[in-house]
Amino acid sequence: MKRILLSLWTASCTWFAMAQNHVGTAQAMAEPTMIRTLRHDIRCQNWVDSIMNTLNWKERIGQLFIYTISPQQTQEKKELLRKVVKDYKVGGLLFSKGTLHDYAVAVNESQKMAEVPLMITFDGEWGLAMRINEVPAYPRNMALGKIENDSLIYAYGREVARQCRELGIQVNFAPVADVNINPNNPVINTRSFGDDPELVSRKVLAYARGLENGGVLSVCKHFPGHGDTDVDSHKALPLLSFSRERLDSVELVPFKEMIRGGLGGVMVGHLEIPALEPQKGLPSSLSRRVVTNLLQEELGFKGLIFTDALNMKGVSSHTNSCLKALQAGNDLILVPTRIKEQVEAIHAAVKSGVLSQEEIDQRCRKVLIYKYALGLHKKPHVRLSGLEMRITTEQTRNLIRRLEEEATKPVSRQPDLSAIDVIAEEGIREGAYPGCQIAVLKEGKCIYSKAFGTYGSDRTPVTPTSVYDVASLTKTTATLLAVMKLYDGGRLNLSDYVSTHLPWLKGTDKQNITIRELLLHESGLPSTINFYLEAIDKESYPGTLYKARRDAQHPVRIGSQTWANPKFSFRKGFTSEIGTAKHTLQVAESLWIDSAFTAEYRRLITETPLRPKRYRYSCVGFILLQKVVETQTGMSLDAYLEKEFYAPMRLKRTTYRPLQRIPKVEIVPSNLDRFLRKDTLQGFVHDESAAFQGGVSGNAGLFSTAEEVARIYQMLLNGGELDGRRYLSKETCRLFTTTTSRTSRRGLGFDKPDTANPTKSPCAKSAPKNVYGHTGFTGTCAWVDPTNQLVYVFLCNRLYPDVWNPKLMRLDIRLRIQEAIYESIQK
Repeated sequence: MKRILLSLWTASCTWFAMAQNHVGTAQAMAEPTMIRTLRHDIRCQNWVDSIMNTLNWKERIGQLFIYTISPQQTQEKKELLRKVVKDYKVGGLLFSKGTLHDYAVAVNESQKMAEVPLMITFDGEWGLAMRINEVPAYPRNMALGKIENDSLIYAYGREVARQCRELGIQVNFAPVADVNINPNNPVINTRSFGDDPELVSRKVLAYARGLENGGVLSVCKHFPGHGDTDVDSHKALPLLSFSRERLDSVELVPFKEMIRGGLGGVMVGHLEIPALEPQKGLPSSLSRRVVTNLLQEELGFKGLIFTDALNMKGVSSHTNSCLKALQAGNDLILVPTRIKEQVEAIHAAVKSGVLSQEEIDQRCRKVLIYKYALGLHKKPHVRLSGLEMRITTEQTRNLIRRLEEEATKPVSRQPDLSAIDVIAEEGIREGAYPGCQIAVLKEGKCIYSKAFGTYGSDRTPVTPTSVYDVASLTKTTATLLAVMKLYDGGRLNLSDYVSTHLPWLKGTDKQNITIRELLLHESGLPSTINFYLEAIDKESYPGTLYKARRDAQHPVRIGSQTWANPKFSFRKGFTSEIGTAKHTLQVAESLWIDSAFTAEYRRLITETPLRPKRYRYSCVGFILLQKVVETQTGMSLDAYLEKEFYAPMRLKRTTYRPLQRIPKVEIVPSNLDRFLRKDTLQGFVHDESAAFQGGVSGNAGLFSTAEEVARIYQMLLNGGELDGRRYLSKETCRLFTTTTSRTSRRGLGFDKPDTANPTKSPCAKSAPKNVYGHTGFTGTCAWVDPTNQLVYVFLCNRLYPDVWNPKLMRLDIRLRIQEAIYESIQK
């Protein structure tokens, strides 16, 4: 019996899994990721305004049409192309079948003649081969639905996007989000990922995220769901006589998840669904109840809405179908027939007030915003020379081979990890954190990946792509990788004195500290140094800066028994509200500091007395390791890691100083700093030692997602290899991950279970003694279990809004989740 009810779903999720919205209202839905920041981007606004000022009302209507034409360059086709592009200023084109060369030439010709850059769309559910000859063909969706590893589906989406961009295509009418539970379905069939709403949702998000992260708009179709029909809407209007409850539990499930996941496009199908639209014979594509009331208002979709092709028999009998489509709430009209008549009908409706000018204006602006997001503020040009070789690469062939191999593998039993959901939601309910991400990998495959809760006070839902400040996970997810790479290349040894690499330590009590001692936290260095105190004018406040109890001068709580005085000033001339030639280190939104401050780090480290060389966890030691890496490589730590690890591993959301490439709205706030920076830290590292180095430090400063952190630790578990590329030798990985101190539980940079005192162990009681990983102050952890081939990552922002919140530890959330994983796999 087919499993179709959401209540029967397990918690198993995959690599690029659906975002979990625990807010519960459409109003809480965020705008699609692709355009989330552009409505307030002055460059985008200026470009959209400049285009709007050149368009009359008919031309603004034209921007809402996607016209279909053959890519073959006959004289007749060229004249038709010129007419629709020059006379009607259509917003985009959809070319029918043709050769690769025909497509490339047609794209270039059409963009050349267009005054407003065209949105080139493509109907490529299984890639370019669906419409173009002489290009590699990928398996159909039904085969891909059998692949357990959704990271592979994501990679497939990225590769399809790359090929599309090479051909000047910005929009792909894919993936199919229909749940194909009718074996007699004549039109969807193998185009669907399967008959399980959960499985289809997962595959849709993985493929669509791959497309959009590759710069191509995904368009999920055919809303509200074309899977359980026995009629082809190309030939007639299918009737879906299901209850609303049935639609909610099957057909609408993938669309709800893609909306929660922040995807950008939806195509509305031609379907008669009485439960949604009582008017007999009115297709959903022309129904305001479906397009506006359901899709936009109830489900909260704010992306681009396309009609399915209006030349299909399921809709073509309706007069003025384009006008009715706009009245229903669609943004873009696909494959209009008799375009001159349709534009005239819409224009007449605007003149008579049946359709307002404001609606046309809003839709036109919306289309232009997406054009800007897709790079169309600059006219694209397809480079013809070498195009075929760029489309079909060795990487493409290898991916197709992997997809075909994985699609034929027998399905393995997945553990039930639903207990994780209960613990994660308990943490939110009890106020341990506003939201979190969790990823679990087993034998290289993601068996669980979910996001819970919100960013905090603004109620933005956390998604699997939301970026977190990982705090001290930086030590092993960044700095230690660099140290291992240098060790691998023979550029440093564990027995090296740090002063050999950092001559400014010679002649100090630190000159005999070794690299090994820094990694084991046995150097004698203090746990931390409050470097930022050197930036504060000590004459700017009376009394002490801190107190053990709150009083009138110390109203800001920064610890369980520490209160601070926020009414101080920084040294004169030391700070600036904007970056200058002198103030190059950005600490917060409107706080830049003198670049010379890095010299204070050296001074304070050398002047702070060394303590006995026993185990003492030290952030200062990892700042020294950062300096060693930078001295050896001649590069900043972040640049070296990007070059050697993050870029080749295709980690797009793992970075220091994330605001340089990730929109602020996609970054979870770390803390509301009422004391030092007096600002919400969103995209700026919480750790003060890292912040006052401009955000790049060996002890903290890295931002990432649970999924991408898990990929890094999977590489280590694999012995230094990931996706066929080697980053570290097996020998180096074995040394660093298995060595344990003789006097503490610590390893070479990694933390480990405390087998001598399990009550103080950072790991679950069921974790084997060979587990390695780390935790972070913001409420993060990552653990690798070689015995069970497990990777477990938990990220949250427990410090928001209050840095002293201890509930995550009191509730043992991280350990309990890890224990739940072991209980599941041992059943």
